[in-house]
Amino acid sequence: MMDLATVPMNQPVVMTNMNHIDDRLRRRLLALGFFEGCPIIVRRKAIFQGPMTIEQQDHHQMVAIRRSDAKRIEVYVP
Repeated sequence: MMDLATVPMNQPVVMTNMNHIDDRLRRRLLALGFFEGCPIIVRRKAIFQGPMTIEQQDHHQMVAIRRSDAKRIEVYVP
């Protein structure tokens, strides 16, 4: 398994585990359609360990999250 922060840009991955992130962020991501098992793509990464933008492929929902939170989300490459 790898974390979301190490995924290269425009690489499709599937979220597998969001249990290690803050509960408020987890609920917010679930409300926006980001759940375990959904396909996502990293669209942008800010410089100097800034936030990164991820896109949920099914609904084309985009959200920016902190890189420290992305390190706690496990993904795999299908």
